[in-house]
Amino acid sequence: MIQQEKKAQRHEQILLRLDELTYATRKQLQVIEKLGGDRNAHRILYQMEKDKTIASVRYEYKIYYLSNRGKDRIGSKQAELKKAWITHSLMRNDLYIRLGQPSDWRKEVPIAWGENKLIPDATYKRRGEFQFIEIDNTQSMQTNVGKIDKYKELSRVVFGQYKHTPTVIWYSLSEVRKGKLREACENAGVKYRIY
Repeated sequence: MIQQEKKAQRHEQILLRLDELTYATRKQLQVIEKLGGDRNAHRILYQMEKDKTIASVRYEYKIYYLSNRGKDRIGSKQAELKKAWITHSLMRNDLYIRLGQPSDWRKEVPIAWGENKLIPDATYKRRGEFQFIEIDNTQSMQTNVGKIDKYKELSRVVFGQYKHTPTVIWYSLSEVRKGKLREACENAGVKYRIY
């Protein structure tokens, strides 16, 4: 009986995590949920797919997401998922893991000041300082430069209110785009890191 309760708790925790992550690979869930080795993680996720609480699509590897039954089970308010979000979500998850899985990580929370508004892909604090995450996947460089200009203004507001300069963390898979982001951030005087 205790074994069944533990299994149910682990499954529910994975469902809650998928609700936060939107999409995730087995490896990402293995690391974040500490599912042990490949065989154990595969067994757990296979059982959840069989129970129809999660579903998957196959690209280079399986990508998991909440099924309608899984959403109902945890009371998820997750909107209809779009396949166009997969790469973006997986990149954000990779960065979340790489940054040490910050406990205050929040995805896509709007920030408004004056007439301006930004929606970072994620936000967290590191040593009490704001860190804003931007995933550079498909948006145009012109859109990125516009965001950097807004981050320049937001940096002034944050400095005035919290007495620190926030960091914008970019994650891009293209060396060319990384160079352009670096140049745009330096020209705007925005504190940044690029992965």
